[in-house]
Amino acid sequence: MKNPFEVLKTKEQEVAKVKKEINALRVTIQLIGDEKSSATDHKVDLHSVIEMP
Repeated sequence: MKNPFEVLKTKEQEVAKVKKEINALRVTIQLIGDEKSSATDHKVDLHSVIEMP
């Protein structure tokens, strides 16, 4: 049986990863100039998006 705390930690890490991916997509949309998207209204800190392995 899996430890519930380990499962929770794994899920929290997955959520954080998805949030970074969403922010990266918002930046990409801004860079390609999609003005029709509502993402152009969001200010995204590029330093929080860039992640080096």
